[in-house]
Amino acid sequence: MALLEMKHIVKEYPNCKALNDVSLSVEPGETVAIIGPSGSGKSTLLRCVNCLVRITSGEIELDGKIFASSNPESMVGDRKGAQIADKSGNTEAQYLPEKQLKEAVCETGMVFQHFNLFPHMTCLENITYAPIKVKGIDRAKAVSRGEELLALVGLSAKRDEYPGRLSGGQKQRIAIARALAMDPDVMLFDEPTSALDPEITGEVLSVMRQLSDANTTMIVVTHEMGFAKEVADRVIFMNEGRIVEEGTPKEIFEAPKSVRLKEFLGAMLKA
Repeated sequence: MALLEMKHIVKEYPNCKALNDVSLSVEPGETVAIIGPSGSGKSTLLRCVNCLVRITSGEIELDGKIFASSNPESMVGDRKGAQIADKSGNTEAQYLPEKQLKEAVCETGMVFQHFNLFPHMTCLENITYAPIKVKGIDRAKAVSRGEELLALVGLSAKRDEYPGRLSGGQKQRIAIARALAMDPDVMLFDEPTSALDPEITGEVLSVMRQLSDANTTMIVVTHEMGFAKEVADRVIFMNEGRIVEEGTPKEIFEAPKSVRLKEFLGAMLKA
């Protein structure tokens, strides 16, 4: 059974359709890399998973719970009822009530391009804040888990440092530890190395490789073709708000079918 199911996702803005009938299924323990040119809808799709972006129509199911759907009858909770059509004729997606939605979103861990650490908190405090405040975990247990995660990302020595004293790569590794502290069902990475200098990108990718080897379910939006080719179980190529092609790394990189994917890979090799 898939851990994440996204069916016929549409995301419309006033002047464009960022996602156009996108369907994606992710299995437990799978590492999925999403590649494609800028503006293709990669980050938008990722952010729909944890509700940072709300879909116009379609359906999202995570760990057996539908939390957004154009068919409210399929949902558990207070959103059952009549469908609502938007101006284009699509049935507008309805979401679970806020409390239930927050519980669903807690099952995702998000790592952003620019870290988003709290500058006034130490590394350990950044990692333990959400488990204590959001999940109500005992402080001692949260600290113990935080120290385990600091060791996992190789930054135990930075326990009591503030983010301002860290390198970009160190900040991103702390951000990964912070996301893992919530014990999410799926980890979401939105171009996690794009803001880093090339020489320190490897230290972040190394941690992500460890997580993949440990069968952590991961969806990674990335421009790092080497990571997608060597670590991902499956690669998704997006263009103009659609999934154009998907397959194993071997299929995508060695035998691309679409002209657009061939063009994209050719441009990436020249870069």
